[in-house]
Amino acid sequence: MLPALFISHGSPQLMTMNNSTTNFLKKVSSTYKRPKYILVISAHWVTNDLNILYEESPSLIYDFYNFPKELYELTYNANSSIEKSDEIITSLEKAGFKVNKNTSRGGYDHGVWSPLRFLYPNAEIPVIQLSLPYSFNQYELFKVGEVLKSFREDMLIIGSGSITHNLSDLSWGDENSKVKKYAKEFHDWLIEKLENAEYKLLLDQFATAPYLKLNHPTLDHILPLFVVLGSSSNKKGESLHNEYMYGNLSMDTIIFKE
Repeated sequence: MLPALFISHGSPQLMTMNNSTTNFLKKVSSTYKRPKYILVISAHWVTNDLNILYEESPSLIYDFYNFPKELYELTYNANSSIEKSDEIITSLEKAGFKVNKNTSRGGYDHGVWSPLRFLYPNAEIPVIQLSLPYSFNQYELFKVGEVLKSFREDMLIIGSGSITHNLSDLSWGDENSKVKKYAKEFHDWLIEKLENAEYKLLLDQFATAPYLKLNHPTLDHILPLFVVLGSSSNKKGESLHNEYMYGNLSMDTIIFKE
């Protein structure tokens, strides 16, 4: 069985950085077998209902603004798989989820291709993307993950978001500034629940988690975690990497091995 990962993709600027996070992402894929497919749930594709990117050769979406020109010249020429997408749709619909085949999205957002450029730079593995439905709560996203669990024999499941994500309170210009208390407390609370497989507490106490709204003025960057959690057999996550950037942006990779 392949693992499932939750990856903090961070600022688009990370794609041109050389630091402990980028160096870690370049190496982590060597610790498990090579997947035949990759499925990503990204914080940057939020829809009303559940969608699947239904294109054989998606392009890239440069969904960020006022960054250096070099970021808009990066490429990642991965294909998708309509055949595998159809299998996923069938399984989700059998479980009671309606899935829209989206042919107008245009491509992968940077929550997909920015981490994959480090993990699999040759873009040779088909990449399937599911949307993040804002009409779904953490329990429903967890159930989506439970359906996807059966695909983990040959598919790497990735939730791409961030454990903390308050962009209005970043210490821009100071990558190594002191970590803010609210970011660390929320992060540590969440990691403790994951590493102790206390998934029921995590689901039930999520809305009252310490400093939730301060870390997530909107929930899009944390919600992909619940899909990944649902896809785990033992619901036990392990923090493989963590560092903070700009005072409150927690850069994490969390692995679910079973």
